[in-house]
Amino acid sequence: MTFQPFGLDHWAVLIFMLAAGLMFVFRARRIRNIADDRFLCFILALSLLTNEVVSLTVRSISQGVLILPLHLCDFALLFLVWSLFTKNTWTGEIAFFWGLAGSFQAVLTPDLREGFPSFPWASFFFGHCGVVLGAVYLLARSYTKVTVVSVWRAWLFTNLYALVIGFVNWRLGTNFGYLARKPEHPSLLDYLGPWPYYIFWAELVALGLFFLCYAFGRKLERSASQIL
Repeated sequence: MTFQPFGLDHWAVLIFMLAAGLMFVFRARRIRNIADDRFLCFILALSLLTNEVVSLTVRSISQGVLILPLHLCDFALLFLVWSLFTKNTWTGEIAFFWGLAGSFQAVLTPDLREGFPSFPWASFFFGHCGVVLGAVYLLARSYTKVTVVSVWRAWLFTNLYALVIGFVNWRLGTNFGYLARKPEHPSLLDYLGPWPYYIFWAELVALGLFFLCYAFGRKLERSASQIL
C-alpha cells in the first residue's frame, strides 16, 4: 500500500505524538519525581538503536547499496541514544532541538513510499516519534536543560553538519540532509525556493524553530518545577 500523507494512519501517528507530548508537559512534575528510570532509558535507547540498525540493513539489502545513517534525524537519534545511556547533557540538548525541529518535521511530512502496516512505515514512525518523545522525556527528567545559549549552540552544530554532509554529498553524489535536492514528497522545503536558495532560507527557518523549541522547553521546565 502506498503511503498517503495525512491519511488515517498518518493522522493517528500525529495525534498520538501530540497527545504524548502534552502528557509530558502536564505530568512533568510526576515524571521528574520518578525514583529510578535507568531500565526505562535503557530499553528506549536499545529499541531505537535496534530499529535504526534493522531499518538500515533492510533498506541496504532491498536497494542493493549501503545506506549510511547521515541524515540529520539519524544524528538526532544517535545523540538521543547516547544521552539515554549516559545522561550526557550536551548531546541531549542537541537531540532535543534536532528532534523537535527535525524529526517532528519528518513525522509531519514523511519522505515515505509505503503505508501502514509495512515495515518501512512502522520503522520510520517508531524511530522519528521515539526521538521526539525521548528528547522531551530527557528534558522532563531534568537530564537536559535548554537556554538561549543552547539555541545558538544547536544552530552552530546544524551549520557544521551542513558543511560536512554537503561535502559528503558532493563526493558521493548523495542527498543526505536534502542539501543536494528536495525530497520527492511534499515538505516545508517546497516553499523556500529552488536549490540552492532554499538552503539559506532553511537556515533561518531552523533558527526560528529552535527558538520555538526553547519556548516549549521552558514551559515544560516550569511545569516540572511547579509546586502543587
